[in-house]
Amino acid sequence: MSQLNIEIKARCNNPKYIRKILQKRDADFKGLDHQIDTYFKVPNGRLKLREGNIEYSLVHYDREDISGPKRSDVIYYHPHKEAPVKELLSKALGKLITVEKKREIYYIYNIKFHIDEVEKLGSFVEIEAIDETSSITAGQLYKQCTEYLKLFEINESDLLENSYSDMLLEKELSIKKGTIERAVELSKLIPEFDDPYQKEEYEKRFSNTQYLILVAFYKNIPVGFKTGYEIDGAFYSWMGGVLPDFRNKHIARKLAEKQQKWVKQNGFTKIKLKTRNKHKAMLLFALSDRFNITGFDEKENMNESSIILEKEL
Repeated sequence: MSQLNIEIKARCNNPKYIRKILQKRDADFKGLDHQIDTYFKVPNGRLKLREGNIEYSLVHYDREDISGPKRSDVIYYHPHKEAPVKELLSKALGKLITVEKKREIYYIYNIKFHIDEVEKLGSFVEIEAIDETSSITAGQLYKQCTEYLKLFEINESDLLENSYSDMLLEKELSIKKGTIERAVELSKLIPEFDDPYQKEEYEKRFSNTQYLILVAFYKNIPVGFKTGYEIDGAFYSWMGGVLPDFRNKHIARKLAEKQQKWVKQNGFTKIKLKTRNKHKAMLLFALSDRFNITGFDEKENMNESSIILEKEL
């Protein structure tokens, strides 16, 4: 079963207030569910098995990572509880992370409300305006979400972009200064790098200049890196990447933020980078981070042509 949702997730400092509003509006209370969500490693979207007494389903969804109302295209499958779904998917795909929570579930017509107490994260409220019959437009769903956003008096600062799984992943993430050896080791695990640079190339570029190597660790396991060095008075963001199993978890963004903070602290006012035309994801990432395209180095093979970008700090 597939459906369109428009969703809002926010931190909730006063669950009693939300609960009181829902009760005044005669919301249909479905009960309190203890849920364990197991997320699996997938290349696109998110896939989780939700195990609860009220809700038990396998869910795949693609959702915008923005604060405020966000579109989510969802596919549900309801397996038998006795079926070895978790075991099969764990062996085939690998587990990413597990989220455990206590969830109060309410409905008002097509709108579903959750008051959640999430282990290791705290209290949250979710609003889901749902179209199961293809009879409600996305605009109408957005309007429904926005109305309850105002009614619940949710502050903009409390709105969340990420899923609980992303938030838990970030809690387990640390970024530290690294070594050339570690950067070389990780670069060999990045599939986009056809012929990763060896240690000697790093040593040559970093000789007699300021440089920075950052390594991202998830539960003390290295999962990504970012390097750069001074060139012509600017900081050049050079090599970097995130292991495929850990992408779409904002690790690249965290590495970039950490790098740019260090760059500013060390007196640089401009950061540059270069990416090949074939690396579309990297180009889009840079543009979303407010880099401007300043040059193009054309090659005979257009995919190998380089796009040069700069950002004022």
